[in-house]
Amino acid sequence: MLNLWNLASRADMLDRRELLRVGGLGIAGLSLPTLLASKAQATERRTVPSSVGKAKNCIILYLSGGPSQLDTFDPKPDAPDDIRGEFRTIATSVAGIRLTELVPRTAKWMHKIALVRTMAHTHNDHGRGSYWMFTGYPYLGSVPDVNSMSRADMPHMGSVVAKVAPGRGPMMPFAIVPHRMDVAGGRRAGQFAGSLGARFDPMLTGGNPNDDNFRLDHMPLAPNEEISVLRRRLTLADQLAAQTRSMQELSIQQSIRENQAKALDVISSDEVRRAVDLAAIPTAERERYGRNLFGQSVMLGKRLLDAGARLVQCNWQRTQGINGFAWDTHWNNFTAHKDDLVPPYDRAFDALMTDLDRAGKLDETLVVVAAEFGRSPKITRSNSGREHWPDCYSVLFAGGGIKGGQTYGRSDRIAAYPASSPTTPADFTATIYHLLGIDHHSEILDQGSRPLMISRGNPLTEIMV
Repeated sequence: MLNLWNLASRADMLDRRELLRVGGLGIAGLSLPTLLASKAQATERRTVPSSVGKAKNCIILYLSGGPSQLDTFDPKPDAPDDIRGEFRTIATSVAGIRLTELVPRTAKWMHKIALVRTMAHTHNDHGRGSYWMFTGYPYLGSVPDVNSMSRADMPHMGSVVAKVAPGRGPMMPFAIVPHRMDVAGGRRAGQFAGSLGARFDPMLTGGNPNDDNFRLDHMPLAPNEEISVLRRRLTLADQLAAQTRSMQELSIQQSIRENQAKALDVISSDEVRRAVDLAAIPTAERERYGRNLFGQSVMLGKRLLDAGARLVQCNWQRTQGINGFAWDTHWNNFTAHKDDLVPPYDRAFDALMTDLDRAGKLDETLVVVAAEFGRSPKITRSNSGREHWPDCYSVLFAGGGIKGGQTYGRSDRIAAYPASSPTTPADFTATIYHLLGIDHHSEILDQGSRPLMISRGNPLTEIMV
């Protein structure tokens, strides 16, 4: 139970669920961290001229666990058989660029894709690797520490976008679909606003978008929800404000009310309500993305962009797939990639690109496929597995601002290390900021009014139009 008299000492770390329960909207199931993102304007906001950023928004397909670069985007058909793997290569829509046979749908979009084959860093675990990719900064704590989110953490790039260039409402600027990538009993760092404060945390859709009657678990956006009932709950914030005992408590109560008002703006939007009503979409349309957790998450992510979000991250969950395979293929790498992992990704990517292209939105939407690392070139013969490998792996950029039909960087003969143009996670985030029209060298203020440089990397301008 929330202790009102202890708010002053817990202001920075106050759980958003508690705040929303206090505000009353939690009764309807509303528990979205981004509802604390009520103050869209930032006094220190600074963006580069609009001509620099070609993308209006960005969607990230995050293949959590780490796909094998050799079995997807960087095959090495001439490598020894204990490295090469089981899959053949196929031609793409660009002469001279070949991918593995598992990604035929992605291959046909190669003329729109810039494939970076030399991502590299030094964090060999999922949590810290993801933190580096999401924030552009290495995690300074231990492997166990990364499973405890802190308000001292660097912010996810989506939270930076939410603070610096959130766009116009009513949709929250940053969303994660459907869940964070946490471990039991912990909240993994790098997936929040960190030191920027809770108001810039992502919206978490929750639930399973593959359900026939999907609606947002944490937000009452079902088409028949009575908005008037929710509006009456705002009065509880006024009652609580009368109980405050300090200026800091008053500020917190004001934040609660502002965030409730923001929530109601979202709830009241017909555009947003339509976006999350997947049950109203014809069956054939849903099947194009794949009737599975990841495919429907990508469909929902695209619809959130249509409703006004600026950056949406669609996370591959460990519950995806018939056999529950994750991309963390320490065993049965080839069976998992062939049967459970690559086909759902390939289908969802193709459907997303097709819909954006048909709607004339591909040139203004940055599509990113990424993970925290790749897999080891050397196959573990005892169980046909590949191990963690952050030393060289692939990420994919397409759409808004990207010059398609190219690869960037070259890995060595076994895809173990960059042979040219090594690329860091800082460069990865700087590229996304640049394409969204945000000065990647901007300094912003965190919630303690301390300056924070959003990136220390360099945009990959070679892959841009």
